[in-house]
Amino acid sequence: MRRMIGIVLAVVLSLAAISGCGMMGGKQGSYPSNLVQSDGWLYYMQESSLYKMKADWTGKTKLADSFDAQFIKVEGDYIYYADKEMNLFRMKTDGTGNAKILSEGSMMELLVSGDWLYYNVKPSGIYRMRTDGTEKTKLADIGNFMGEMKVSGDWIYYVLDRSIYRMRTDGTGQEKLADNKTGMMQVKDEWVYYDESAGEKVQYVTRIRNDGTEKTRLVSESSAVIAIDGDWLYFDKDDGLYRSKLDGTGAEKLNDVKMWNLIGIWGDYIYYSEYEGPVYRINLDGSGRMELK
Repeated sequence: MRRMIGIVLAVVLSLAAISGCGMMGGKQGSYPSNLVQSDGWLYYMQESSLYKMKADWTGKTKLADSFDAQFIKVEGDYIYYADKEMNLFRMKTDGTGNAKILSEGSMMELLVSGDWLYYNVKPSGIYRMRTDGTEKTKLADIGNFMGEMKVSGDWIYYVLDRSIYRMRTDGTGQEKLADNKTGMMQVKDEWVYYDESAGEKVQYVTRIRNDGTEKTRLVSESSAVIAIDGDWLYFDKDDGLYRSKLDGTGAEKLNDVKMWNLIGIWGDYIYYSEYEGPVYRINLDGSGRMELK
């Protein structure tokens, strides 16, 4: 598909269902990248500096110079980011108090949930630690880990050999939920939404209960789930961006935009980027495209 599949930090860290998660938006340089929203502020990198500005695009403030991060996460009063060696740092959202909290050269993904950081290290497994870098604990030994992981409630959802699994946030209760996952995964309430392969060039948007029951194909015709916002499921096809209700009904085409990467849906806007190019926002109905500069 045209946008980034999965969340592999060696390339980019994705979007996720936790507040404050971010994804790459555009190539680092003149265009904004690593855009993320938290508590009414947008954080992003541009021309080797870290900035924040209000959601209405006012109040632009530089937080750091010579800032070369592989990804950015924002949760509460802190910004979490990794350098090229995948050392993990955190700083306050005003740019002060920068400190290294973890050195893991093969870390693939980081999720922030409450007072905990969840991350995976290939090939050794899934870990968690406190947001200050203490109480590091290995939760599971997992080989062939595909890199994508979500935390929702008391459960961690992850992908192993193209199958979706879950375990409790303490590492217990590991179980397999679904096979044939090919693209992105989203978790909403008691449901897991994902792209399911069903043969050559055929792909469905599928959902399954988080206990592995009631599997239903929602959207077909080479479609792919992108994001969930409230009661809406956003997905793309070859001819543009669509949305439907969470049960797949009421599908409607929003526009002809061919998104490389849907960065996030925050407030009244969808943010997305072109391949190594500009970052845009559009209204939730697909109209009103504006470029972020």
